[in-house]
This record gives sequence, structure tokens and C-alpha cells, in this order.
Amino acid sequence: MARTPVSFTTAGLDLSLTGTGICRKRGVLTDFWTLKTKPKDFECDLARLRHIADKVLTALPPPSTCLVVVEDFFTPSNPYQIKAAIGLAGLGTVVRLALYEAGYPFYVVAQNQIKKFCTGTGRVQKSMMLREVYRKWGIEAKDDNQADAVAMAMMAEVIHKLRSGMDVSDVLKYEVEMATKVMRTRPHYN
Repeated sequence: MARTPVSFTTAGLDLSLTGTGICRKRGVLTDFWTLKTKPKDFECDLARLRHIADKVLTALPPPSTCLVVVEDFFTPSNPYQIKAAIGLAGLGTVVRLALYEAGYPFYVVAQNQIKKFCTGTGRVQKSMMLREVYRKWGIEAKDDNQADAVAMAMMAEVIHKLRSGMDVSDVLKYEVEMATKVMRTRPHYN
């Protein structure tokens, strides 16, 4: 039986000021990389945020062929992380606005949901995601930003299939459950 050609691309974005993980997936082809930036390379914070948003948009295929999953804002667990959280909130807002204005459909997903989709449990150390992405999909991510982006692109693929009424019989039960929960409970645009 011939397989229907894939006519859509999914993407995952693990936003970071220093190393944004980006993954594009179309069928069996998966491209992923880390976009690295340093404050000294930009005249101000806003120029850096705009640069990252522009690079993200350039990396994605046309909105009509794509569904994107973006990691939700980082919530600090102690006062020393507040500055980082503010910077990431700024980046997340700029990128989300750029995706929205360009017409990309996207979901905003919590970190524990990404972990649960990838591993079956939301209680995995961030560093373990590298191993789990390789074990599950055979993808050798170079850092945890790439690993998270890969997991989000995979989740976006399942969400797209569910939204389109496509067959998901080859998808693990906990992946379908998490994708369904994301579709029901998480912010989505377009």
C-alpha cells in the first residue's frame, strides 16, 4: 500500500536568548539547529529580539504548510532567575507576535507537557531529553534546546494530524493524549 505524501511541515521552537532551538519536520526529514546570539553583537536588547524573531521566521516554510509548537514562558523558581525570566518573556512575546502577524498557526506548550509527550512522564530532567529524543526518534540533538525543539515539532505533527482528522494509529497512546490535552487547554493562534 502506498503512503500518502506528506503535504505539511511542523516546527518546534525552544526560545532562548543565547541558544534558540529550532526544528522543522516534513515526513521523515527533520532539520534542527541552535541559533546562538550574544548581547555584545547587538546595539540593544530589542535589536537582539528582532534578530531572533526574523531568523525564526526565515527558517519556517510558508504558513499554509506549517503548524508550530512554541515553549511557554519560563517561570522562575527563585529570585535570582527573575532577570532571565523577563528577558525570555520579551523574546517569547516578540516571536509569538511575529508568528501571529505572519499567519503561522501555533500552540504554546508548557515544558512538562513537552517532556510528557517525549517520555511519557513530565518529571524528566531537562538534560535527559537529549537521550530520550535519540532513543525515541533516532535524532542526535547537540544540546537540550535542539532536543526540546525536536520534541515540539513531533508534537506539532500529531496535533496537525488530529486537527485534520488523519490516522494516528501509529502514534503512541500517551502522545495522542498529550496532544489532545494541548489542543483543548493550551493557547493557540490562527
